[in-house]
Amino acid sequence: MKKLFTLLFVFLAALSASAQDLQGKLVIGKVFYAGSTRLNGATPKNYLCHLYIELYNNSAETIDVAGTYVAMANTDAAANAWAATDMVDDKEGMAVFKQVFQIPAGSPVLMEPGKSLVITNCAIDHSEIAEGQVDLSTADFELKSANNAFNFHSEAVPAMTIAYSANASQDYINFVNPGPDGIALFKADTDIANCAKTYPKGKETGNEYLIIPMANSIDAVDIVKQKTPSADDKRFTDAYDAGFTCTADPNAFNCQAVARKVVSNDGSRKVLQDTNNSSEDFESLWNVQPRVYDVKEAATIAEFNAIENGKVVKLALTDARVNAFNDLDRAYYVEDASGATVIKGVNLVKSTVLNGYVIGTKEITDVDYVNVPSQAYEHSLTVDASWSAYEAAETELMGTPMTIAEAAVQANYGRLVTLSDVEITQIGNGLNKQLKDAAGNTIKARDLFGILPDGYEWPAKATSITGVVLYYMTGWFLMPISVEAIIADATGIETIHNSQFTVKNSIYNLQGIRLNSLQKGLNIVNGKKIVIK
Repeated sequence: MKKLFTLLFVFLAALSASAQDLQGKLVIGKVFYAGSTRLNGATPKNYLCHLYIELYNNSAETIDVAGTYVAMANTDAAANAWAATDMVDDKEGMAVFKQVFQIPAGSPVLMEPGKSLVITNCAIDHSEIAEGQVDLSTADFELKSANNAFNFHSEAVPAMTIAYSANASQDYINFVNPGPDGIALFKADTDIANCAKTYPKGKETGNEYLIIPMANSIDAVDIVKQKTPSADDKRFTDAYDAGFTCTADPNAFNCQAVARKVVSNDGSRKVLQDTNNSSEDFESLWNVQPRVYDVKEAATIAEFNAIENGKVVKLALTDARVNAFNDLDRAYYVEDASGATVIKGVNLVKSTVLNGYVIGTKEITDVDYVNVPSQAYEHSLTVDASWSAYEAAETELMGTPMTIAEAAVQANYGRLVTLSDVEITQIGNGLNKQLKDAAGNTIKARDLFGILPDGYEWPAKATSITGVVLYYMTGWFLMPISVEAIIADATGIETIHNSQFTVKNSIYNLQGIRLNSLQKGLNIVNGKKIVIK
């Protein structure tokens, strides 16, 4: 073993001098190792070209990562695997690796604070190929594999250097699905291929793996089998990763990644958790987009509204109804059984019900432009349509019956509400109206959605009026969603013979269906009830 120890000592000395500058700064931030399936039933079914490793600068200073090695632990079956428990005697403090890639050396590769560096098999946009809609066209490095299954490359993206591969034909990131897939980062001033080598445990022939000392590794993450997570699959001893991680879905090709948790924000820089324990530091992430961390899931709109500002959110849509569209800020008011919110950045259709999910960035806007302290907030989701999947079906818009006092509260912001038996009076120049109920409570109204025709005359009283509750400028408003949503008081019914009446404006029946002409019975014309005999 003298030769082994001599080689390791020489390598370790060289490693110590160059790795220390990156320790505690450069971390493995995210690993998409599970793969996914091709879209539209294409074959072969399973897809691995979009796998990637994401490194992250967790410090507040710019770092140079040129020459950094990314090492992949051996992934043999249990009987022949060099596991953490085997790192004793002559292998104490070591780990066994099947592949080592290197960020090209020779010129600086700078990472600014809070920035990522993405290494992938194929630096292309995979959005229309496989589940997950992963766009890796902006990756920093790719493996320029000659393998026909991995040769979809971008000339604009530089190549990773293959420093060592136990199998020469495996010139790509060879993750094993469903694991284990340990990864470690090193930096050395000597050729890493000079490290001692070993065959699979219990064998004297076969692939030769590198034995690399871990004492001065920059970072290491143990990824175990997600179907049966166990410390028995660890490749690194607890000194270098006290725990392990894996995706939450036990199935292979589950389109999930593992990513470090966000513990705080330093301005725009996310600070990722790094306690040297992957069981605590990492979480399973359904969103496999690169450079995305701290993604939240909301099962309802109420849960979404409770999430803090600035988070990336996957909002589940369960019979979520599109109540109205505001062309002023290109916003849709969407409501489910739990509450309402505003959705932007995607084209929806009023009077539809949505099922599926949308993904985007959560925003909270103070909508009180005058009063202090603020009176109301607008929760909104600016959606990335390429990440979202939902179905829409036509539906009837029905407001929740409320009194004015019940309606004008923050919890109802964006909800569709029906008020009954209100007096309507003009305020100021007439753009705003005041609605007043029998208890003397008031709320304003305005044609914010531009649904009323020119020359429309609001009735003096309304049996009912249905609209979206908003805080607009300095007060609570009910914004009508349609002409037929303003039902004039029954005392305003006019009886008229069809032969005496001609109208070119909007005509609806009581079911809200637009008519081409007046029909016998009760018609709604420009918001007024007209009886035709």
